[in-house]
Amino acid sequence: MKKFVFSAAALTLTGTAVANDDWAQLDQDIQALSASVAGLEDGGMQIGGRIRTLYQTSGDVQVGANDLGGFSVRNARLYASGTTAGDIGYRVEVDFGNGAGAAQLGLLDAYLDIPVGGEISARVGQFRAHVSREALIDSGNLFFVERSAIGNHFSGRSQGIALSGDMGEFDIALTIQNGADGTGDDLFMAIRGGIDLMGGGTDLVEGAYGAGEEMEASAAVSYFSDDAVEDADGFLVEGSLATGQFSAQASILSLGDAVSLANVDNENAAVSAGLQADTTPFSLQGTFMLSEAGSDYGAWELGVRFQDFDDSLETSVVDFGANYYANGHDYKYIINWSSVSSDAGDVDLITLGVNARF
Repeated sequence: MKKFVFSAAALTLTGTAVANDDWAQLDQDIQALSASVAGLEDGGMQIGGRIRTLYQTSGDVQVGANDLGGFSVRNARLYASGTTAGDIGYRVEVDFGNGAGAAQLGLLDAYLDIPVGGEISARVGQFRAHVSREALIDSGNLFFVERSAIGNHFSGRSQGIALSGDMGEFDIALTIQNGADGTGDDLFMAIRGGIDLMGGGTDLVEGAYGAGEEMEASAAVSYFSDDAVEDADGFLVEGSLATGQFSAQASILSLGDAVSLANVDNENAAVSAGLQADTTPFSLQGTFMLSEAGSDYGAWELGVRFQDFDDSLETSVVDFGANYYANGHDYKYIINWSSVSSDAGDVDLITLGVNARF
């Protein structure tokens, strides 16, 4: 039926050809149009979105003359993704949310995935750099409301190209993107190598919910450098494991004599604000499934995370979290309590939220 409709449209658009009895040309046009439509049908397009809304309260954070205590639509996203007739993948995503407080409309992902040959593909456009596994996890699949400072440092999108290869248990990726000078000729570069230590390796999901019965574990090391900021380079070492009962992940970052902000997620820039040059911050976290999906009490998961910024203010952060999964990460309720300890002052923050995909 679709081919018939498009063929009829082609007949209408090529009336001149009919008038000239150029049936051969008309037939070629119809065949080309039908092939194009068939390619689109095979590739398909997925359209969806996600809303994550939060209530946050703290007696240690001031909003004007008042203590913090209000609502925000942290994410209100729409996306389209799929594969073209030429087997090229694509994704476009925008966010209408108000981030950490200011209303915005932001282009997030806008890239093409182009097969290069064998197991190698190229990603071109606007995307996250391949540096940190935590940074690559969609915020809707996080266990905690915010990424760690290390994860947030690399979760911003930038424009460039990335080559990646999946060789079974091993994977490698080279990222070249605009640096801190924007479209200037000093670029951000990163290379990441990963290995699946157990099972098929951990997925890009935080926590234990949805993991298999057998343990899965992965590890990776990355080197990065931004030529726009002298000595803004460093190394990242990370590891993660998960079963259907518990999960754990750890990361340690070694920063050079300067810090580039080119890849920081500006929506939550304050999370990474404490990272300083010539320091070695680290993050440790673990989660535990208190009850399974389908139980009388629903699926509850508890978690804790500790971060040490290794900065001049002796900053550390402890996060406690609990998630109730009504339908996995696609529909969940979030409870977080964060406690920041620093020579500049201590801050406690409570966050309640709901995340839903459609």
